[in-house]
Amino acid sequence: MNLIERYTSAWGRLRRSHGYGIHSPFAFRFVLDVLCERLPYYSYGYINDLRQAVVETVRTGFWRHPRVISAKNARMLFRITNYFNPSCVLQVGTSYGVSCACMMAVNSRSRLWLYEPHLDAYPVVARVLAPYLERVATHDDLPHAISAWRRAAADAGEPPFVLVNDLPGGEGDYECARGLLLDVIDAGGTAVLRNLSRNPLMRRLWDDCAAHGTHGQLFTNGRIAVVVAGRKLQREIFTLWF
Repeated sequence: MNLIERYTSAWGRLRRSHGYGIHSPFAFRFVLDVLCERLPYYSYGYINDLRQAVVETVRTGFWRHPRVISAKNARMLFRITNYFNPSCVLQVGTSYGVSCACMMAVNSRSRLWLYEPHLDAYPVVARVLAPYLERVATHDDLPHAISAWRRAAADAGEPPFVLVNDLPGGEGDYECARGLLLDVIDAGGTAVLRNLSRNPLMRRLWDDCAAHGTHGQLFTNGRIAVVVAGRKLQREIFTLWF
């Protein structure tokens, strides 16, 4: 969504973000109770403090890396994960480990497979993930990360849950990530895509998801997208303000 589209669609997106014009019971609840929820959750204090500590660390460094996930989006990621409560999570790319911590804070028994080939360049990630080391497996190869996660998710017998922050390997990761997301949709799982407006490859992934499948509901604000591909959900795409 470009700048002109954001301005011209602002009123409609704002109305739908309050539930107006949304007829699907699931979408209505998901928008109001998850994406746009305003009541505090028990982990907000922890998330805010962790993020602020990472921001202060990054300010003193010289790393060329995408900005730290905003507090608003970190809290929303926690709410989305809390809603689906997956036991096995795959994450592609990391925002200094903050997004990992947000998802790991939901369930003390959940596990996460993280693909990030540049972890050595950002020691702050190791510090952020220290409390979760027994539950987080890191990979520098995307196909290997997907394979390990798929085996665990199959054993758990639950729909897949994936977060794609970015594509650390650039074009080299695109086809693999695309196949992953289309498989998640076919399997009736959930995927969160971030940085759509900053990364053309992420935007292409979102376009691929939006064009694929005959079931499920997709939600986006132009920067973040959430694909809920439940098999019983009528196919709809909601452009919102959240």
